[in-house]
Amino acid sequence: MQRNGAWTRAGWFVFWFFSLLSALSAFKFVPPGLYFGFFPSLDQGLSVAAWQFVEQGIREGARHVAYHIENVGTTLAVHMVFGGLAVILIPLQVSRWWRRRGTSHKTLGWVLVPVVTISALTTIPISFNMDWPLWSETGFALGAFNWFAALAIGIQAILAGDVERHRRWMIMMAALSFGAVSFRLQLPILRIWFEEETVFPYIGWSCWVPNVLIVMWWWRREKLRGGQTLSAPAATPAE
Repeated sequence: MQRNGAWTRAGWFVFWFFSLLSALSAFKFVPPGLYFGFFPSLDQGLSVAAWQFVEQGIREGARHVAYHIENVGTTLAVHMVFGGLAVILIPLQVSRWWRRRGTSHKTLGWVLVPVVTISALTTIPISFNMDWPLWSETGFALGAFNWFAALAIGIQAILAGDVERHRRWMIMMAALSFGAVSFRLQLPILRIWFEEETVFPYIGWSCWVPNVLIVMWWWRREKLRGGQTLSAPAATPAE
């Protein structure tokens, strides 16, 4: 049991650590957006300053996605902010330590509802604005839709008083959220051996499908064990 506890703590730490790095990557457009865009443009009105925050922030802090500015620039900025919040808050929400805090767990859960919803739904137009094959763009969009669907099922379960089903689907939601982290890990690793144009289209699927399969395997394992109380193996710190 002690060894299992050590693996659990290590798994949760890895989950949270890489989620934090992913969130910081999402927020990196904010400082240049404020410095180069928002504050210098305030004398032209708030709406102009807000747009300059988006445009200059993405151009200076996230140049690799600057091609989105013309069609879905504002949507991208909203997605990056709410996606970053989701990725950093979800590991905390599914941890055993936080779940035991009762009211705090419930409060953060309801905060995450609009955060995840906005992040997931803004992913869809961004996905179809990519210059990649339709099957690749569909992968990113479907991952976002499934993320939102897992959240919705989890909410329905807890409102119906089904705590175990709620917990299972929140773990699935966390796994789909980790797709953002998987994306940022897979791309630089695969680029060591392959050109980005070769690997990027497949990552639209590979960043989240394995996560879903792992959770489904875990569900089945728990069911075969006799329906033991479910708790996330990689997202739950030990006592």
